[in-house]
Amino acid sequence: MHRRSYLGTLATAALAGCVGAPAVGDEPTTGTTTDGFPYSLTNARPDDPPVDAVTVDVTVTEDFTADHPARLAVAFTNDADDERTFQFGSLVPWDGIRGAHDDEDAALYLSPGGDVVPDAPADDCWQATDGIALPAVMREATLDAGETVSREFDVLAAHDSQRCHPPGTYRFEDGNYLGEGWGFSVDVVASELDDEN
Repeated sequence: MHRRSYLGTLATAALAGCVGAPAVGDEPTTGTTTDGFPYSLTNARPDDPPVDAVTVDVTVTEDFTADHPARLAVAFTNDADDERTFQFGSLVPWDGIRGAHDDEDAALYLSPGGDVVPDAPADDCWQATDGIALPAVMREATLDAGETVSREFDVLAAHDSQRCHPPGTYRFEDGNYLGEGWGFSVDVVASELDDEN
């Protein structure tokens, strides 16, 4: 898909970010990485669906590597027996793109396109090059019975995070999602690096 048309409704804020090294500390590990990256994105936990007869899935589709940031997909399914129309925000099916760390001054961005994705990580940090601002609009999507709409995002440290990917839980939420409110949590964990040479 052509990036410019994909990001036609995106506006970027003119704020440059600072880049810092990720914190690798005493957090639990998920195992040994083969590419030497010091952290992983894991354990996506969506809340219960905000309305009846729908499923909202959140999946980590790719982990952080030296070649690309982690990627996460949000999929929304109409489980009803009939066609239904839903009102979403500026991105269908999810536009709550900033997730705050539970305990620290850090945040993750879900970038729907490549405009703020750096060409490579700096000091093992995939950090957004700028802020992301989405227009305050509503979009409708009419889904047939059983139909799913989904969107994949690059996962980056927010451009204004003081620490890059500190381990812990990050919370993404929208208090007015489908008129009810909904969100999900995801974990960044320190990886056990392979010491063999």
